[in-house]
Amino acid sequence: MEVGHAGQNTHLQAVALGLANVEVGAFRDEEVRIVLGVAGEVKTLYILPLGKPR
Repeated sequence: MEVGHAGQNTHLQAVALGLANVEVGAFRDEEVRIVLGVAGEVKTLYILPLGKPR
């Protein structure tokens, strides 16, 4: 639940700055760890890509 609150705050701030983001809740945990280069004990809960809207 807390990660959802953090995601909402991030989304609201992005909109206020003229940026866009999208919430990603389904992904392959091991592939995310490899891409980010983090240890196995780190658990990804939520991914929030951020960028300029079209």
